[in-house]
Amino acid sequence: MIYRSITALALAACIFAPLSASAASMDNNANIAQAKQKGPMVHVTLKNLSNLTQNLVIDGRPVSLAANEEYKVEAHAGTVVYGADNTVKMTIMSQYDGAVASIR
Repeated sequence: MIYRSITALALAACIFAPLSASAASMDNNANIAQAKQKGPMVHVTLKNLSNLTQNLVIDGRPVSLAANEEYKVEAHAGTVVYGADNTVKMTIMSQYDGAVASIR
């Protein structure tokens, strides 16, 4: 009885050890982080030219811009600015460094 338990335990270790070792080498978070190469930092001022408050999402952060309000953004080139309805308002490009972008 004891020998069967030891044999079963040794067999299980031989089967699961290589599986867990290969799973550890496939660190998905590290692979995703390396795949997302971000561009240089860009400084842009967003200006709300509408009469209504604009709710935006910039790099995962929610931002509310009142009518005619300005908001200074420092983000990587390629960062997408979304509206509250998940529409793309703009993509920050390296050429926009130092510029004022209007949001309506």
